[in-house]
Amino acid sequence: MATVEAHQEVPTSMGLLLGKRLIYQKHKPGKCLSVERLPREAFQIESIRQFGSRIIINDGMLVLESIPTVTERKGRIALLLPTGEELYFYVD
Repeated sequence: MATVEAHQEVPTSMGLLLGKRLIYQKHKPGKCLSVERLPREAFQIESIRQFGSRIIINDGMLVLESIPTVTERKGRIALLLPTGEELYFYVD
């Protein structure tokens, strides 16, 4: 039986997060975004994987249902999802 690698390349905008140390700031909730597993202290983005339209950060610490728009300004990073949900971090 052939083995197929399920994940795709990391979207360019998400790749900008690799290696950054972030601190959770706030989020605009929705049905597809759960922040329960996010640490409240600083953490480093060590891995980002894409499975179909889902984005898996740090082996499941954060799962996004679709590829977000990533913006960085004044020491903050915003992940804006097509579903209207938003997630904000401070850059440590």
